[in-house]
Amino acid sequence: MTPDLNLLAVLDAICRTGSVSGAAAALSLSQPAVSHALNRLRAATADPLFTRSGRGLVPTARARAMASAAADLVQSGRQLLQPESFDPARDRPRFHLAASDFAAQTLLPDLVARLQHLAPGSVVTVSAIGAATLQQLTNGTLDLAFWGAAPPPLPLIHAPLFTDNFVAVLRRDHPALGAGTGLDLASYLAFPHAVVSLRDPGTSPLDAALASAGLERTIGLLSHSFAGNLAIVRETDLIATMPARLTLGLGPDLVTATLPLSVAGISYGMIWHPRTEASPAQRWLRGLILQGVGQKAG
Repeated sequence: MTPDLNLLAVLDAICRTGSVSGAAAALSLSQPAVSHALNRLRAATADPLFTRSGRGLVPTARARAMASAAADLVQSGRQLLQPESFDPARDRPRFHLAASDFAAQTLLPDLVARLQHLAPGSVVTVSAIGAATLQQLTNGTLDLAFWGAAPPPLPLIHAPLFTDNFVAVLRRDHPALGAGTGLDLASYLAFPHAVVSLRDPGTSPLDAALASAGLERTIGLLSHSFAGNLAIVRETDLIATMPARLTLGLGPDLVTATLPLSVAGISYGMIWHPRTEASPAQRWLRGLILQGVGQKAG
């Protein structure tokens, strides 16, 4: 027979109040309901559990032996059913994120700095965006991913963060720049390009724009890192095309140039699974990310 754990709450209440009427009031039940539960307890334990003494009930040895464990279980149940709370200054949350090289450079520095200040006990684990990211969000391995592609299918939730435009990055004395005339399309395509291999390289807005004009660029370097590509562009005639946010503080030896063709910008967001939607810690983290992006935009 499956035990009815509600009976332990009745045992605990009678032990605390010393009467059926007191237990009924404490549990917001009727006296007949508590009496019925007590009879069931007596049948299950083959013990009277309480005997009358004056106007109250006195626990038997069996009831006294059960009382402490019953009280602990009732208290544990109450704690389990309490609304989840989160105190960033006191708690030690672990956040599991997925980020591309772009997000690692543009979003994570500010986010981790804020976490260190506001939630000093937090630990952030960052994984690379990849083919398994959506499944990892679904199975709970990841809490949140920064996302530069089209919003994923339901039930995953997507929230936009910002949009960015693409610019070309070249060595300051690059021959494609001419004599201060900027970067024209012929020069842009005359030199090999340093390209970052994204999660879904087939959706590159630049290559889509080139293809629509019947053009194609020459790839001289394919890597996983914008920062690594910039280091190579600094020493070669390679041209890098990347989101403008990545070009802040390039240094004196690199320059940016407006692209010589129209290219759609990038929309960046964050995605998460509905299982974390109501989590106070996760809601706080998402709010912190939005706050940081908003302050930079302002």
